[in-house]
Amino acid sequence: MPRMHGYELCVLLKGAGGVKGVKVIVTSAKPFATDKIQSLAAGADAYVVKPFAVDDLLGKARKLLSQEEQAVPAAEPAASEAVPCEAAAPVSRVPDGRVLPVYVHFWGTRGSCPVSGEKYLKYGGNTACTEVRIGEIPLIIDCGTGLREFGMALQRESGGKPVEGHIFVGHTHWDHIQGFPFFVPLYAPGNRFTVYSVHGAHGSLRDIFGDSMALDYFPVPLSSLGSKLSFVELKGQVDVGVAKVKFQHLNHPGVCIGFGIETGGRKITYLSDHETFGRVSVENEGSRKQDAEIAMFARDSDLLIMEAQYTEAEYVARRGWGHSTYDDVVRFAVDTGAKRLAVFHHDPEHTDDILDKNLEYCREIVRRAGSGMECFAARDGLRVDL
Repeated sequence: MPRMHGYELCVLLKGAGGVKGVKVIVTSAKPFATDKIQSLAAGADAYVVKPFAVDDLLGKARKLLSQEEQAVPAAEPAASEAVPCEAAAPVSRVPDGRVLPVYVHFWGTRGSCPVSGEKYLKYGGNTACTEVRIGEIPLIIDCGTGLREFGMALQRESGGKPVEGHIFVGHTHWDHIQGFPFFVPLYAPGNRFTVYSVHGAHGSLRDIFGDSMALDYFPVPLSSLGSKLSFVELKGQVDVGVAKVKFQHLNHPGVCIGFGIETGGRKITYLSDHETFGRVSVENEGSRKQDAEIAMFARDSDLLIMEAQYTEAEYVARRGWGHSTYDDVVRFAVDTGAKRLAVFHHDPEHTDDILDKNLEYCREIVRRAGSGMECFAARDGLRVDL
C-alpha cells in the first residue's frame, strides 16, 4: 500500500481512535500463516489469499456485516518514537558534486543461523550484514552476526574519532538483527547512527529493537547505549549523503523489504529473504504483476545482491518458507540486466564444497542464457569495488 503496509492500516482502522464498527478483510498474495496471524492480531476480521473466487469473498463480507463472525480484538497501536523521513538528521554531502569511490564489503552472508567449523572456512558462517561504503560514510544493510566484526573494524579505522553510520534493516527476524547489541560503536559517546526500516507489524521500529534488548535477553538495554541513536520509519526514498536509497516490499513471512542504492550513476540492489510470488502461490495476473514490480525495482543493477538459499530439490520441502532457489535468482538477474550477481544468504547446511558446486551450477545457467553477467557467491570478508 502507498506509504504504509496493511498491518499498520489495520491498527489505524480498528485500534483506539479508529473507525467504529468497520470490518476489514485483508486480501494478499502472501499465503504464509505468519501473515494471517499478524493481520488478525492487528485487527483484521478475515484474511483471504489471492487468487480467490469473488463469491467466496462476498460471502465472507456478508457474514461479517451480519455479525455472524466475531471480529478479533484489535491490537493497541504502539507509541512510536521513530523520526519521520523528512525530519531525519542531515548528513554530510559533497558540495562540488564529486563522484566518490564506492565498494561493497560482505561481513555476513549466511541465512537462518550462524555456523562454524572447518567445512565453512571459505564462505564463512556469520549471518547477514553488508557494508556499502560511499566515500567515508558507511551504509550498513542488516544487522546479523557479521555486524560485530564490522564494528570492530570500524572502531579501528576511526582511531577514536566520532563515527557516523546509517543502518538499513530489511526485516527483523533473528538472523538479520542478532548482531546489533554486539556492534561496539553503538556504545561510544559522540558516535551517531540512524536505523532505517518500515513500521513493524505491531509496533514501532524503536520498540522492536528495544524489545530485543530487554533485560531478559541482554544485559544492556537500548536506552543505555552511549551513541546518539535515531530511528527512521521509511515512507519513501531517503538521501544519505550523495546516495539515494529506495525500498521495495518482498514476499517473506511478516514485513520484509529490499533496498536499492543509487549514487554517481551506479546502482546496487539488495533483495534478501524473498520467494517469487508466482511459485509460492498459483501463478495469475496478480502474482505476475507483483513479480514484475520487483523486477522493475532491480532492473539494470551494477550489482545485484540476492538471496538464493535452496536448490530446486531442497525447495520441494520448503515451498512457502519465503526463500528463493538458485534457478529463480539467476534467471531473475539475467532477465533484469544485472551486470554482476552476488548469490547470498547461504543455507546453514551448505558447506564450502556444496556452495562451490552450487556456484558452478549458477554459472552454467548464465552461460546457457548467453549472458555476460558475472556471477559469484558472496562470502564473509569479500570486498567488491564498483
